[in-house]
Formats: sequence, structure tokens, C-alpha cells
Amino acid sequence: MIWKKIKEEVAYSGWRGITKKYFELPDGKIADFDVVNNNAFVSVAAFTEAGEAILVRQYRPGPEDMMVSFCEGYIDEGETPEQAAQRELLEETGYQAQSIQFLKVMQQAYSTEKKYCFLATGCQKVGQQQLDATEHIEVFTMLPQDFRPYLLDPHVDNFRNVALGYMALDKMGWL
Repeated sequence: MIWKKIKEEVAYSGWRGITKKYFELPDGKIADFDVVNNNAFVSVAAFTEAGEAILVRQYRPGPEDMMVSFCEGYIDEGETPEQAAQRELLEETGYQAQSIQFLKVMQQAYSTEKKYCFLATGCQKVGQQQLDATEHIEVFTMLPQDFRPYLLDPHVDNFRNVALGYMALDKMGWL
């Protein structure tokens, strides 16, 4: 059932914003929700020609800890998601893909963001990282035989892209 939006107001405005949205629920009650305003971004599951997963490790202020992920970044104004995927892969890792395939758009329940998921294969190191001023990223690779167990390991709680990892493995026929 579609809820009826009554109003919304800016609760916080910063690098990310928060909007308070008020809805009339199907039972007639009124409820409010805090929604994080965030731009669309890409997440790129990248693999070398040898099948190694290309991963990045960086400090994240939310959990205040080092997190591991595939490369990710915002889609710039006037840029397609595919162009952003190619650019982010090169900027964050120094790798370039022979092939980049769109897999899926994912959305969060309490955010306006859209995450465009891509699979990059046949990646080769072609340059150095070109990081933004606040990015401090360590790039590393993981052997194919180690990557799937890494996704399954219940003690690994710092990998941000488990769903994309499985989508990529499935698309490559490695499941």
C-alpha cells in the first residue's frame, strides 16, 4: 500500500542532509521518519585477469574503524553510472577494466541514495591512485579461492559489499 505523504521538512543540512517526512499510514495514523539525503553512487566489484578481487581498505567515520569494500564513489553531474564506475575504479585503485557490466540498482529504506552495482572484469593496473583530499585508501587483491570464504566468514564484519560480491560471483559463474 502506498502511504500518503503529508509534509517534509529539513532536519539537518550538511555534506549529507536529513529530511523529516510525515506520512499518513494505511490505518489512518500519522508517523514521521528521518530520511538521509544522499546522492547516487557506484560500487564496482572488480576482478583482475587472474580472477583476483580488487578491494580497498579505508577508515570510515560512522563505525570509526577500518572497512573493506569494492571501490565506490558518487556519480558526478553529467556523468552516466557506467562512466562513474570506470572513473572511480581508475581513481581509487589505478586499475582499468576490459569489461564493465551493470548488475543492479539498490536502494535503502531510510535514504534517498541509489547504489548502482557494476562488475568489472579483466582489470589491469595502468596507473596510480588519484584520490580526493579526504581519501586515504589502501588497495589490495584477494585470490579467487579466498574471496568466497571471506564473504561467508561470520567473523568478518567490516566488508561492506557482501551482496555485490555474491552478485559478481554469480554473474561470473563462480558460485
